[in-house]
Amino acid sequence: MAFMDGDGFRLYYEDTGGDAPAVLFLHGAGGNHLSWWQQVPVFGDEYRCITVDQRGFGRSSDVSVQGPATLATDALALLDHLGVARAAVVAQSMGGWAAAGAVLGAADRFWAVVMANTVGNLTNPEIAMLRQRLAAASPPRPAILWHAALGPTFRKAEPVKSFLYASIAGLNTPLPQAFREAMQQLTTSVDRYAAASVPTLFLTSEEDGLIWPELCEKVHAHVPGSELVRVPGAGHSTYFERPDVFNREVGAFLKAHRP
Repeated sequence: MAFMDGDGFRLYYEDTGGDAPAVLFLHGAGGNHLSWWQQVPVFGDEYRCITVDQRGFGRSSDVSVQGPATLATDALALLDHLGVARAAVVAQSMGGWAAAGAVLGAADRFWAVVMANTVGNLTNPEIAMLRQRLAAASPPRPAILWHAALGPTFRKAEPVKSFLYASIAGLNTPLPQAFREAMQQLTTSVDRYAAASVPTLFLTSEEDGLIWPELCEKVHAHVPGSELVRVPGAGHSTYFERPDVFNREVGAFLKAHRP
């Protein structure tokens, strides 16, 4: 077990070590460091893989006092703690908020960013209008919240892995409602992000009802030079549902930008 002790908080992390380029994996609100069990064994052959329980998840400190803005500063602090000068980030869902904030805070620390089923709440008036329209047209979220994080195709075809997903999510302490509300209010200007010029891949999927593929496509269009991949037969957790496609597409993107 490894912990980084900060000012009144602790972050649990795992690090494969070595001298290869580093990749920091940032999970979503339904995950923790265990979420990446289908990625670390694959990417660990070529990269130094760092997984972390973000603040309030898994073994890390809770978020009752600090808000979601700390997710970005925590990511940078962890890289400092590990002596990593530059890294790529693979962020899913909530992890996109941390990735976007970290890039704005220190763009030179990142050689690539993967926004997987997330736009990190990058926005402008046009994007905000589309988000509102998509939300209004979407059905209510399922009564079992983690169902919203997996597509119906996967839940039907993979009941055992769906149970595993729920079990990983169940290791987390429930997020305070105030934190969730603050996260939705924490936005980043898409123009400011684009100006950072960090190579970015937006990976979305057809059955994602939380961060809709149309929203990802719109944000991608406002980040010149970014790439877009749209995956069929998967929901909000493509990394978990279609690891074959996810690992192939992310692997190709990282290889193209490897320092």
